[in-house]
Amino acid sequence: MCNLLFTKSSYYSCSFASVGMTNTRSMTRKQKKLRTSDNDDLESWSNLNPDLLLLIMMHMGVFDFIAFSGVCKSWRSVAISNWNKFMVSKQPMYLSISTHSYKKDCYLEDYRRRKLKTIIPHSVGRRCVGITCGYLIFFGRKARDFWLVNPFTRKELHFPGFPFPSDVTNHLKRVKCILVFSPSMFGWVLVISRKYSRTISFSLAGEQAIWRSISSNFSILDFHFFKGKIYMISQFNHLWELRLHDPEPALALRIMKNYPWPYLWELEFVSSGENLYLRHMRGDAFDAIEVDLDEMKWVNSERTTIGEHAVFSSDFKCDAAIKPDTWTHPWTRYEKINFFKSKRSGKCLTSKMWYFPHDCLIDNDSGQFPPSL
Repeated sequence: MCNLLFTKSSYYSCSFASVGMTNTRSMTRKQKKLRTSDNDDLESWSNLNPDLLLLIMMHMGVFDFIAFSGVCKSWRSVAISNWNKFMVSKQPMYLSISTHSYKKDCYLEDYRRRKLKTIIPHSVGRRCVGITCGYLIFFGRKARDFWLVNPFTRKELHFPGFPFPSDVTNHLKRVKCILVFSPSMFGWVLVISRKYSRTISFSLAGEQAIWRSISSNFSILDFHFFKGKIYMISQFNHLWELRLHDPEPALALRIMKNYPWPYLWELEFVSSGENLYLRHMRGDAFDAIEVDLDEMKWVNSERTTIGEHAVFSSDFKCDAAIKPDTWTHPWTRYEKINFFKSKRSGKCLTSKMWYFPHDCLIDNDSGQFPPSL
């Protein structure tokens, strides 16, 4: 169980029973502090109009939201039922993880420099190697397995040992992992590939699961989950779709009507809510082309919409293009970043680790976490 701590305030814990969280002693103490000698006052707090609560909640930051959700059952119900609506409206956060051998403390910090601390379970002897779908990805050095933990919901997923070669450290530097829910395979699937490799591997969660692989004739540059599908870009700018249909998963070539820049090797996917882009770093600047999947064509940087976004880029291969509609000039509010701007392709903010609340979503009907194939 985790205790959530604001470094400039007191202890808070939240309870999301439907997403794997339970009450803690610190939460109970906090709720007792809210009680008054007048029971009618307590009743009035718990019976506030849900629409009013929602209006107040949507103006909160993530940390206030965590505290809000632990006040009482009715407030917690409002928080859970509007979890996705709240999370998709929030700004990216810095993420840092301690290097203690006996435990891993995770710190999330917003642009106001408020910090939230949580202790990550099953982290002894493990190294954080990425972020996907709101989950932190921890790799076990001895078992060579993957343990995924969501720092907000506490949901955990375990994947079996991966057949890395002996020099696993160098391989991990280029490895990317994404998590999807596959109805055809009846469970959560972790997809893994290494940049410039010709193999993409995947496995279901669980102790009895095994890794399976698909080979490509070209070197894989990057892959990305977008609108229910997994896309892959390979050498010579070939676009593929990875179809995880059991028992015959396959790579399907997507034929485009035109050609992007030829022979660019450093292409990486980045997406906004509705658009998929490929970006190419050039020194301290970047260009981007849009992947128009409706017309099946590449759209050059002069005509893309990425200039309207701020691109948040990290060392953990977890990037996003976000429109700063509700927070003007985001690059002036983040201090631990490298910021550079391209006249055609907009702004890019780089940090070692970004955490995107809009990826930390739940399915209130099924209890599953998007994305789903």
